[in-house]
Amino acid sequence: MPSTWVNRFRPVTVAAIAAVRRPLEVADPFADVQAATRRHRRAHHCGAFAYGEGSLPAAIVAAVGARRIVEVGTALGYTALSMAHAAPGARVETIDMDPIHVRLAREQIAAHRMDDRIDVLPGNAGTVLGTLDGGSYDVAFFDGFTPTGDVVRELHRLLRIGGTLIAGNLILGPDQAVTSHLGDTSRWQTHSFGETALCVKLA
Repeated sequence: MPSTWVNRFRPVTVAAIAAVRRPLEVADPFADVQAATRRHRRAHHCGAFAYGEGSLPAAIVAAVGARRIVEVGTALGYTALSMAHAAPGARVETIDMDPIHVRLAREQIAAHRMDDRIDVLPGNAGTVLGTLDGGSYDVAFFDGFTPTGDVVRELHRLLRIGGTLIAGNLILGPDQAVTSHLGDTSRWQTHSFGETALCVKLA
């Protein structure tokens, strides 16, 4: 019985410890964009959040040798820049429906001299994703608001077999269509941690 109790609460304990203890500090080449995003959010009263740390999506695109990356939820371009930096040969297409964020992201991307490899696509994610070529992306990153079934299905369509989906914001409570899709072992090999799921496309 004690071991069962320990196993049940171990993930919560580990997460709590990790929140206050950081065994490894990683330099952030785009900390200025992270800070600009926080300032903008306070002034604009919007949902522009830079995903925790750019090191996670950056490490994943570097590990898989990504050449084409699609992102939903640009904000001010923090993770788009992080991924482009980590995968020097990659092209990133990032989508945001807020015209102010589109403008600010383009400014940040140009300031960091990445505008030749990062395209900011304005519009609704479901609509824009439908215009992109299926089976041609190595990595898809969702960091918009709560993911919907339509968006998750489109990201699945866009990825090549073996491509990787980083699905953030799952803590916001996606609908059953999302959880069923990402948990389908015929489509994905999925590992969930915190608010994020890492999903590799199987079919």
